[in-house]
Amino acid sequence: MLWSSLLQVLVLLLAPTLVRSLDDFDEFDLEDIPDPTTRLLLAEHARASNASLQWGPYRSNLYLGIRPRGLPETFLSGLMWYNVDNYQGIQKTRHTCEQGDEMQGYGWDIYDTRDGGRQVIHDIAHNIDLYTEFVKDGGSWGLRVRGVPKSMDTRTAIVFYFGTEGIARSKLLNDFNLKGLMDDVQYGGYIGGLGNFKLTVTRGPESNRAPVNDHAIAISRPAERTHALSLAVDGSTVWRARDYYMKLMQEFVQKLQGVYPPEQLPSAAHLFNLNDAPDEGNLHFVQRNFVGKFQFDVLFEEEGGESMNSAKLTSLLDTAITSFDSRYAEVFSPIEPFDSPEYISFGKSLLSNLLGGIGYFHGSGLVDRSDSAYDDEEYEEFWLDRGAPNVVETEPSELFSAVPSRPFFPRGFYWDEGFHLVPIMKWDPDLALEIMKSWFNLADDEGWIAREQILGQEARSKVPHEFQTQFPTYANPPTLVLAISAFVDAVESYSVPEAFSAPVGDEMPQQFINFPESSPRNAHLHSPTLARAALKALYPSLRTHFNWFRRTQSADIRSWHNSDTPRPPSWTEGYRWRGRTPDHCLTSGLDDYPRARPPHPAEMHVDLMAWVGAMARAMIKVGKFTGAPETEITRYEKILAGVKGNLEEMHWNDVAEAYCDLGWDPETESRVHECHEGYLTLLPFMVGLIPAEKVGKVVRGLRDPDRLWSEFGIRSLSKRDAAFGLGENYWRGSIWINMNYMILSALRNYFQIPEVTEKDRDLIAETYKALRVNLVSNVYKQWEATGFAWEQYEQETGNPKGVKHFLGWTSLATVIMSMPEVLV
Repeated sequence: MLWSSLLQVLVLLLAPTLVRSLDDFDEFDLEDIPDPTTRLLLAEHARASNASLQWGPYRSNLYLGIRPRGLPETFLSGLMWYNVDNYQGIQKTRHTCEQGDEMQGYGWDIYDTRDGGRQVIHDIAHNIDLYTEFVKDGGSWGLRVRGVPKSMDTRTAIVFYFGTEGIARSKLLNDFNLKGLMDDVQYGGYIGGLGNFKLTVTRGPESNRAPVNDHAIAISRPAERTHALSLAVDGSTVWRARDYYMKLMQEFVQKLQGVYPPEQLPSAAHLFNLNDAPDEGNLHFVQRNFVGKFQFDVLFEEEGGESMNSAKLTSLLDTAITSFDSRYAEVFSPIEPFDSPEYISFGKSLLSNLLGGIGYFHGSGLVDRSDSAYDDEEYEEFWLDRGAPNVVETEPSELFSAVPSRPFFPRGFYWDEGFHLVPIMKWDPDLALEIMKSWFNLADDEGWIAREQILGQEARSKVPHEFQTQFPTYANPPTLVLAISAFVDAVESYSVPEAFSAPVGDEMPQQFINFPESSPRNAHLHSPTLARAALKALYPSLRTHFNWFRRTQSADIRSWHNSDTPRPPSWTEGYRWRGRTPDHCLTSGLDDYPRARPPHPAEMHVDLMAWVGAMARAMIKVGKFTGAPETEITRYEKILAGVKGNLEEMHWNDVAEAYCDLGWDPETESRVHECHEGYLTLLPFMVGLIPAEKVGKVVRGLRDPDRLWSEFGIRSLSKRDAAFGLGENYWRGSIWINMNYMILSALRNYFQIPEVTEKDRDLIAETYKALRVNLVSNVYKQWEATGFAWEQYEQETGNPKGVKHFLGWTSLATVIMSMPEVLV
């Protein structure tokens, strides 16, 4: 390989330096809780929960990146690797999860957010299966890295790094040696908010082999040694560790350019290695180059906390795996035909990857604060001119959240998160509440929560520029509010195990003074007092958000009302998504789903109406549970009644037998139905707002193979629609797991309603059973074939589409497998 080509490869891998900011971790104020016993309960639970959630692979965009939660600018770590059989391998240095990486699947086979687990990365391009096994014990943690190449002569470079910034510092403790280190590599440091720590990178077992070469470079820095280098960098750029590493490699190659001709270069395993440097710094690289199988550990110990060594790491990993297996069987308990070992393993992987994708994000966002008359979009052709933008960088904030996809969407998405919380709430209700609290802490004074959370430069680096700015009048389907309502259901329906003999309800269980081992997962279920106090503290943010949602997305029913049409049951309950264009309504979550063309300020959106109704019903439930004023409960009930009435009088179309959008007809100067049968028209059914007499009509539409039914799930758009399969074809026919889950849940709920006829109940039961099998069977089939769960599935073949490693709402397949096989 020529020097110029080698240098070009390294130059192309470098990127500019970006910046992050500092903020403190937010929790609701315990002083707002008047009862001292309840305050004690909340404080003790917060301590126990935070301890078990303190550390994790919370850099969701990396194949492996460990950091603490709630300490934004202190400690970041990551793992990089590449093949060194030749000079080209470094071009594909792994670090961030990427769609284009040649992988036969990757992700967590077993993972619990509080205990840890095992991830396997099947890296085709580098000819290796890489295992990363992570466990924690209090403030200490251990990481095991194991490599199993396809060939025992495969050479692999592995780089672990960590950096400290802000109120943190660190340094190498070993005696310096220019040729590298023969012993374990040890660092010491301090993290503000945690204290002193020691980090050790072990040599690993004697079976580890290293490349051997008699070149002068190989002799000067033997590959069988561990090589360590520290850099002093701007703390806000530690997240760009890969760029710093590639620059080091580039500089070393440049130095050798005038010393050796290309044909006399050392092997790649010796050329691409760190030059050991004793300099103190805040970004530390540790590199090992191996031949064949290898293993080593990274051990982090908090001073005064639990110890961590390789034997303990092994023991904790075995315990974590055993505990996960046992808990999975108890919590999800797959039901026929999905109770075979293959499907159980599949379900564990889906759940583990959802949990393993949970991230901690911190930084500023970009918001258009133009605050002009254009924001309401109350003028025709509003999408052509939205006024002059005023994009500002917000104050830093933080978020603890699952992500839709580690390689493509490694950040928080508002409407995705409500679906993510369905399996999380079954597995770990207290973790689900932590996530919900984190989201609602983001609400501004008006109650707005940005639908896409792009916090800090690391998150921003994965988002195209045109999508980075958020708008305070843009909403998203309010699934998070529905998740909180589901949390109330879980608390109210939970049966405390017999082992808990202390009283519950309005008295505090004595056990929670010391919190048993399992309690950080279920403490709020065991004690309604704890749950009520937590939601009571959250309720003001919910109320403000609900009010913002209705105010900013309202439709002007009266001004555009034609006197020739019937008077609506409610003059207030009509809604219209803001941010629409002729081809897209990204705010609806359904992106390119067909709607009226061109958009008009008079139109009303039936899916948004249904979401507001579901939101109002959730507010009733949460309000009653937390003891909200009766006047507020009455207001929510009035809103819900208005939504139901207007759905029937304004949105139902007898000819289409569907709930439709209302568009504007300029010739008659009146609203007209815009019917595109699919997920949009099904939303009122999905959220349980339609009367019993219409259920059969909707389900018959679902069951029709010429309309919505397919062998792989319910289509997003009817085959009869003129827009079916056209344009981007994103939400125009493809099968989406989240919406199919909602349909299955709705079928279960309507089956229980006495007013539904026996004939319709039989149809519901038949549809439910077939849909459940069709849906899960195909997701599993494609997972087996490709190694990935996918964003969506093709409606004719079931083949995967869109983003791969989409383990956000596609993980709902785990929940579906635990749903009843038949409805009785």
